Amino acid sequence: MSDASISFRVSEVIDHDVRPGLRIHGGDVEILQITESGCVHLAFEGACRGCSLKSVTYAVAIRQRLLELSGVSDVTMEDVNVAPAALERISAVYKGFSFQSRKPETSAAVVQHGSPNINFVPGNS
Repeated sequence: MSDASISFRVSEVIDHDVRPGLRIHGGDVEILQITESGCVHLAFEGACRGCSLKSVTYAVAIRQRLLELSGVSDVTMEDVNVAPAALERISAVYKGFSFQSRKPETSAAVVQHGSPNINFVPGNS
C-alpha cells in the first residue's frame, strides 16, 4: 500500500469523522507525520491543547478510528501520554464501535456528549 494512499485515507477520516467534533469546541488536530511503517503522529490545536479530556478524545475517538484503516499500525498524539496497557483495554472495550460526526436524524443511536452533532453509533465504521 502506498504512503500516499495511507495519507489520503488518514486525512479523509480526520476531515470527515474527527475534525468537525473538535471544531465545535474550538479545537483541531494536525497531522505531523505518517511514517513508512504506518505510524500516524498527530498534535492537538486550539482549545484541545488545554482540554482535560484530550487523553480520552485521543484514545477513544481518534486513535480507535484511525487504527481501523488498513496500513495504520499506530497513532500517537503529541503531549498526550496514555499507558500502553490502558490503550489495550480501551481497544478491547471499543472494538466494533465508531465515533463519527453526523446529523442526529441520520444515526441509529444517539448519545450526546456535550454536542448535538457528535453521536455514538454502534457497529458503524
